[in-house]
Amino acid sequence: MTLVLASRWANPDNRRREALRAAQTQDAEGLLDLLGHHLRVKSRRAGGVSPQTLRTYGVAVRDFLAYAGPPGAPRLSVQHLTPDELEAYVIHTRERLRQGGQAAGLTLGSVATYLYGVRALYRALHWAGAVRENPTLAVPAPRDPTPAHARKRALPPAQYRALLAAPEAAPDPAVTARDRAILVLGATLGLRAQEIVDLRVADVGLGLREVHVTRGKGGKARRVPLPPAAAQVLAAWLQLRQALVLAGDLPQDQGALIVSFHRGHRGQQLTTAGLRTIVNGYFRNLGLPPDMWGAHTLRRTAGTRLYRATRDLHVVSDVLGHASVTTSAIYAKLDADVRLEALAAAEEAD
Repeated sequence: MTLVLASRWANPDNRRREALRAAQTQDAEGLLDLLGHHLRVKSRRAGGVSPQTLRTYGVAVRDFLAYAGPPGAPRLSVQHLTPDELEAYVIHTRERLRQGGQAAGLTLGSVATYLYGVRALYRALHWAGAVRENPTLAVPAPRDPTPAHARKRALPPAQYRALLAAPEAAPDPAVTARDRAILVLGATLGLRAQEIVDLRVADVGLGLREVHVTRGKGGKARRVPLPPAAAQVLAAWLQLRQALVLAGDLPQDQGALIVSFHRGHRGQQLTTAGLRTIVNGYFRNLGLPPDMWGAHTLRRTAGTRLYRATRDLHVVSDVLGHASVTTSAIYAKLDADVRLEALAAAEEAD
């Protein structure tokens, strides 16, 4: 966000005037700019709002505005939204899910996320003085009765090994090396998608045997130990990447560890969407069901492998950068071997 754009929200009087204008005209860009500014200045993490959060809330707000109707003849007013109207939107979104939205990636969790995005927008509007009350506080988010460990699966060991070997089939050695690095960073070290694409070449410390995540979730930094096999994969990619730079084959290189090879973007930092496309391609080729696709399956796999190897949630929490050990407990439930051992022990006790 530029200084010019940010300044229109800095002065309280101007902030209210601009927010009222954006709400009354249902100006998507103006509302999103207000939302982004509010998230940055009011975040409990002192401006540490992740780009992924901004994108996710942006999708949610645009979806809500599309439901509200065109600015010239809206179905409902952003400025005068009622809880009943918002509940109708949530019901409408859940109905889209029932009618096949899951095939397009819409889940009960994403319905809740859409509501969280709208809530964030109205917190910003209330802060700016454009609305007197926040109508979203009276509308609860839908909850999925299925436990998280039953909805979200990790790769079993055989599929994990097959995944790491899959890039060998790529015809371009550079693609093979880059994609192996992506898969190791996600499925072995447990980095989030945004953390992977944000890595710089200098963040990989082969001598120190660590990867430095400079801006994790919530703006937190951490250092992830680099085991020998993973170090070999990253070293191979760094060596090939440097050769491409010296040969002039990465014309838009700016130091990102993971780069795009697409024409017009060659050498630029890979986006999370690009990362997701790459990962899903390998999942598809391995014959995994669509409900297991997505870059976060890599992180779930890493967490499950860590817990299986250590049985220590504190280690899992530290490596993955969780704010609480409670968050890491899901990986104990994701590990089918843990449950099998428990059932076997129960049988022996009878």
